[in-house]
Amino acid sequence: MDAAKSLLENKGYKVFIHPQVLKYSGNENKTQYAGSVIEKLNAFHDLVRDPKIRAIFFATGGQRCATILDGIDFDLVRNNPKTYMGFSDLTSLLNKITAHTKIPTWHGPNAKTLLRNPQADFNFRLLHGEEKSIPLNDAKILSDGAATGIMIGGNLAAFCAMHKSDCPDPNGAILFLEEVSEELTAIDRNLLSLKRGGLFKKLGGIIFGQFTDMKDTGTPFGFTLEDIIREHTDGLNIPVLMNAPFGHDNDLPSFPIGANVRLEKNMLTIL
Repeated sequence: MDAAKSLLENKGYKVFIHPQVLKYSGNENKTQYAGSVIEKLNAFHDLVRDPKIRAIFFATGGQRCATILDGIDFDLVRNNPKTYMGFSDLTSLLNKITAHTKIPTWHGPNAKTLLRNPQADFNFRLLHGEEKSIPLNDAKILSDGAATGIMIGGNLAAFCAMHKSDCPDPNGAILFLEEVSEELTAIDRNLLSLKRGGLFKKLGGIIFGQFTDMKDTGTPFGFTLEDIIREHTDGLNIPVLMNAPFGHDNDLPSFPIGANVRLEKNMLTIL
């Protein structure tokens, strides 16, 4: 956190770290969970209501972000619009903020991952509105075409665990998904769940990012990641990309959840 604070201050920002973020620091670092649900919820509301704070960059991802969702005062959030940025387990919170307030949120580096993010300067220009085009270099086009719609998505497992009310309107939306350290069988199961739930037929396009450190333990599954993606997106007649440069590796350009974008070939443009 100190290193992230220094990085942001060197870019000219003033930084406040809520005490809850460091609750289990130092010798008390026995778990990965920084306090109780109530403590985390209170810290979030503290930051939302503080008029001096213009942006909230979440410290890290981890686990159990969804435990605070039902306690959030969305009227407070709506009446105090700010920039929110994070990824991974924050998927549920980012999508729900947008779904309940219409405030776009940013799927981008957490405070800790800013330190190794090669797109850091580019991401700050995106957040300031100085950049509008996000190149998806080296992404593989599985189904060509173009689409315009709002962005939804994030981490696959976290997105699958969300209640439908946590998600912005998926009709015509551009869904983006990434994953890390997961079994190929779980990827298959989660994508099938989204498909059978009718989500894929509502979408305007799908972007699959980096699926890092995939596992195939036990008897070989017999399907590659591309096999799985192709099977579950077959016949959709919408643009589908895979291996786009975002995820749990170093590459992570910020995507605006809830904002209108144009996806065409290997380029994403914020409208």
